[in-house]
Amino acid sequence: MTDVTTQPVFDRLAALREALRAVHTPDAERAIYQCDRLEQALRHWHAEAIRFAAFTINRIVEMQPEQLGGARDDIRQRIHELRGALADAGHTF
Repeated sequence: MTDVTTQPVFDRLAALREALRAVHTPDAERAIYQCDRLEQALRHWHAEAIRFAAFTINRIVEMQPEQLGGARDDIRQRIHELRGALADAGHTF
């Protein structure tokens, strides 16, 4: 991967973290932790770790969206954007 393909992923990941930090729930904290893991996996180009962390973030948000309160729609949009950036960089989950 090059900086050209990964920078949009890092940008989308930062936006997702920002949206998650606005919500003070255990699920949001777990998702932020997984965002950190995803960033680390991306920096090391570890494909399986990238898929696992991205899948886990998605699962946390989709399992109990009511725990995200009013930020739910914003967070879902950020995840959608992150998925697109990951797909553009050659990753799926």
